[in-house]
This record gives sequence, structure tokens and C-alpha cells, in this order.
Amino acid sequence: MSATVASSHEVRVTLVSAPARPGLAAGVISDHLGLDRPQVTRLLTREGGVLAEAVARPVAERLVPLLLALGVTVRLDPSGSAEAALPVDVAVQPVRMPSEGTVARLAAQLFYDGDALRTALARPQGLVLRMGRREAETLRRSFRRDGSVRIALSNVAGARFDLFLKPGCRMSAGLETLLRRLGLRPCLFSGAVGAGLSARTAALVVRQHGGLVDAVNRDFQRFDLFLAGGRELSRPDLADFLATRARVERTRLLSPAEARSIRLEAGLSRAAARRFHEDYAAIGLDTRIELVALAEG
Repeated sequence: MSATVASSHEVRVTLVSAPARPGLAAGVISDHLGLDRPQVTRLLTREGGVLAEAVARPVAERLVPLLLALGVTVRLDPSGSAEAALPVDVAVQPVRMPSEGTVARLAAQLFYDGDALRTALARPQGLVLRMGRREAETLRRSFRRDGSVRIALSNVAGARFDLFLKPGCRMSAGLETLLRRLGLRPCLFSGAVGAGLSARTAALVVRQHGGLVDAVNRDFQRFDLFLAGGRELSRPDLADFLATRARVERTRLLSPAEARSIRLEAGLSRAAARRFHEDYAAIGLDTRIELVALAEG
């Protein structure tokens, strides 16, 4: 965190990063700055933007350590000074094969060579760029109606990464030793061999073992949800529901081998994949998830 406070008695409070669950922090900010709590919650969810333009310097400086303890980072600047653009990472990800027109529009807007763009879109996270938030929001709005690409944003300061083995690769002794030394644990839900890394730690691991693992930003992860089994597949109503949901022949549900290859949901965010996994479990269905880029190899 940088706190740039000149001779001004008032400072601008700008949000840099926020925790996944901002409820408590929203209350603290609302109480100290006299702001509307729902508005603060929206800003924390967006992870970026000015919380308050003119706050007494002593009040703001008392607030900073409280917010840090809650996982919130803010920047203090003299009130009325030029607003610095907060950088975000942007992932351009294909949902399906983009048309030539879409590729041409992307290349023109991003000043990117068309062939290089196609290569980048095939990477595990898609094409990842760093730009100002306003520029990123403009890009996202430009392609909002194009269903073949997804534009995802991630706050640079708060990003967390998971490590996934590349297709066909296995854990090596060297990688296992490094992960243990760094205190990293696997994620049983997503299949990541190391979970919740900072950008710096992720870069360190990839520098040493980039041939084995990909470090994927959680904000850019997308998962497919597959049927893994279930206690109630013989129920006619459930079988009908699954056949409709997955658009498959009902007879496929009667074969365990066939059933395990049935994709129920596609392109889910990490949070959505967890919700669907829990919802299906509640009706007696076991599911498994695969990171989309790795599932498609």
C-alpha cells in the first residue's frame, strides 16, 4: 500500500483491493466515512474506485490499519489531485471459436496482430493484458453482445493464483519439494496442486517448473461440471431432468461409464462451480469439475 499525503488536510481514499467477503469491511468503512453501506459493498465487490474524495487526514490514517487487518488495501492521495488510474488484468477468453469478424475487431481495438491474437486466445487463461480499469470496462462493454468471447477483469493487487498440472504431466519430486517449502496445499475441489498463491509466488514456481504447471488467476478460471455418479439416477424424474439439462439420450444415464462423461454445466466461474456442485449433491448427484482449458487440452 502506498499512502501519498501532501500538505492537504483532506485526502482521497481509493480502494486498491478487497477480500472475497467484504461484509465486515463495508460496515467499518461506512461507519468511519459516513457512507451508504450498500454503496460501499458495491465498490468493494468491484475491487476498484474512489471510496471518498475528501476525508480528514487523521480519520483516513486511523482507518488504514483497520482495513488492512480486514484484508482491504486503500491508497491515500491529496484531495483534488489528479486521480491515478488503477491497473487491472484483463483476460480475453473464447467461449467458442470466435468468428473472423470478432478476431478482427479484437485485434483492431487491442492493436494486436491477428495471428498472435489467435495463439494467445488458446492459452490456459486466454489473452491476458494489463490496462487501466476505465479502458478495461470500455473493452468489456464493446464485446458484451458477442457471445463467442468473455472479457474478465482482475484486480492486480488482490489477485490469487492456483497451480494446475499441464495435460499429461505428473508431479515431480522437485515441484513437490518446492510446494511443501512454500507451505502450499492442493485444492481438492478444483484439482489444483497448489492453491491461493500471490502473483509473486506463482511467478517463482512457474520460473522453476513452468514445464509442469500453469498458474491460473482465480478470476479467470472457468470450469465444466461433469456427472460423476449418483444414488438416484434410476429415478425417472431425475433421469428426465438430467437428460434435458445435459441434452443427452436418457439411455446414457443407465451406463455408469457413459454417465461419467456427461457434462452438466459449462464455463462456470469458481464460485458458480462450487454452488452447482453443492446443489447437485443436495439431490443425490456426485459431480466433478475440470478447468476448461485443461479439459479441452
